[in-house]
Amino acid sequence: MIPLDKPVKLSHLTLKNPFIRSAVHSFLGSADGFMTDLEYQMYEELSSNNLALIISGHCCVLAGGLANKEQIRIDDDKYISQFSKAATLIHKNHCLFMPQISHAGPRAIDTTEFFDVSAGALPKNHYAKELSLEQIATIRTAFANAAYRLKQAGVDGVQLHGAHSYLLSRFIDKTFNKRNDEYGGSIENRFRLCAQIIKDIKEKCGKDFPVAIKINNDTNTDNDDYATDMQYVINKCHELDVEFIEWSGVDFINQPRTSSLYYFDRIANFAKDAPLPMSIVGGIKSVDDINKVLNSAIPLISLARPLICEPDILTKFSLEKAQKSVCLSCNRCFAVPHLHHGVRCVLHWRNIRKQQQQQNLK
Repeated sequence: MIPLDKPVKLSHLTLKNPFIRSAVHSFLGSADGFMTDLEYQMYEELSSNNLALIISGHCCVLAGGLANKEQIRIDDDKYISQFSKAATLIHKNHCLFMPQISHAGPRAIDTTEFFDVSAGALPKNHYAKELSLEQIATIRTAFANAAYRLKQAGVDGVQLHGAHSYLLSRFIDKTFNKRNDEYGGSIENRFRLCAQIIKDIKEKCGKDFPVAIKINNDTNTDNDDYATDMQYVINKCHELDVEFIEWSGVDFINQPRTSSLYYFDRIANFAKDAPLPMSIVGGIKSVDDINKVLNSAIPLISLARPLICEPDILTKFSLEKAQKSVCLSCNRCFAVPHLHHGVRCVLHWRNIRKQQQQQNLK
């Protein structure tokens, strides 16, 4: 069994249970940054299947920082109403809604002039210039303005995307951050932009407005030193009244399909005596995985790919109709939507093809 009726108290929110839908790009948005009917249908199905909190796919906060052509935007007031609609239908199912806000940095697709935390070569023979202090200030403002728009929309808070090689994670990680100013060097400096954005949001939206953050638990450079750096980040997030830290990792795509709980040992260690709640995402596929996490010091569980494959997986677990997700961890959910619009899982596409073939035989 899994604890669907065990509330988790955060700083400003109380979740009805420990289960969170982690941010995943849906590929369901329109080319101009709006949610479509398919996006709303996704939220309706997820929120009606025992999740306590849904974190949206990452939303673009500033032109020049768009990561995907179908990415939902929040860099203008015209995008507010769509989040109001999504929040209303999610709240109807007694679930909370927390959009994730992001800047793609050098991974942006809506610019011909690339900028990064530090200057350097990029794929496809591109080159990134180092962000100036003036540009950093503009980005800070964009995050705060995006959060304020979302507060107006009636959401339950925001999550900063500080993972997966998007801009904020590149400031945190010295693999990318080679700056020699107040944003580079020590972890205090490398986390400075995130800390400033959190403060800016709290000042603009109110000190009680919930702010969470998603961060990589690991790095490809000096991984042991990075773990020590994260102790500073944990304490700083507590000081800033961050709602919770959601931990991911740099290599989740490359994990073997048979692996589970990719980052459990390190995150469980982070969670010991931690001053604020934490969640773990990556390789949580079964009731046994869930129980292992909840028997540790980690109070929250974030699910991503299994919920793409089976939006009702928590309901199945609770009714003992399944003990493990059928998700293959194949990462085809990053490719299938480009081939078949509206289809997000290779298993779904196989079922569609099977039904089509059966229909053709009639």
